Amino acid sequence: MLLELEDVVSGYGDAIIVHGVDMGVADGEMVTVIGPNGAGKSTLLKTIVGVVQAREGTITFDGDDIAGKPPEEVVEHGICYVRQNDNIFPNLSVMENLKMGAWPAEGEDWFDFDERLEDVFEQFPILEDRVDQRAGALSGGQQQMVAMGTAMILDPDLLVLDEPSAGLAPQLVEEVFEKIVDINDAGTTVLMVEQNARAALKRSDRGIVLDMGENRFEGTGEELLDSEEVAELYLGTD
Repeated sequence: MLLELEDVVSGYGDAIIVHGVDMGVADGEMVTVIGPNGAGKSTLLKTIVGVVQAREGTITFDGDDIAGKPPEEVVEHGICYVRQNDNIFPNLSVMENLKMGAWPAEGEDWFDFDERLEDVFEQFPILEDRVDQRAGALSGGQQQMVAMGTAMILDPDLLVLDEPSAGLAPQLVEEVFEKIVDINDAGTTVLMVEQNARAALKRSDRGIVLDMGENRFEGTGEELLDSEEVAELYLGTD
């Protein structure tokens, strides 16, 4: 596994939100975590990327222990995170947002911003077309492209996405999911939390159902979509 969690516990203050979660993400996979509101999905992602500190358990990435590391060190290991809300700098231009995404690699010999910019524009042509526009003036779907492009500027091994389709119109949801699939097909491993569970599982190699901060079900995307119990409890009606 590229990413592996064993018995991870985390939360806020005195509140434990994630209760002993076990999960893994293999290199090249797209894995989606679904579950009801309040299940601990976003907290789980924040724990992986170091925004919330794990209180118990282990988190390993590419063989390295990253549990307890701050976000800036997690990024150095090759993990980039796009949070659900406030994930762009709205008063900056698209180009300025992309440059902000590159700051962790500033001065590193391995990093070529112009080369990465070319790759990001290839993945997100709309960003090249809007490069000088203020990011906050773009549509919701375009802003999500800015957020993902800013994360991809570092060419991460793992892209972590929290509710990438939240608040988007149906046609934009499809466009965002297509971009995520393209990113994955190009070689970046993807782990995401998504309320639009059917659409996400349809495109995912595997899915994990989280409920009350604990693992409830796990299987391929197809297996979870075909499960009557998962459908009844977590997917709702078509």
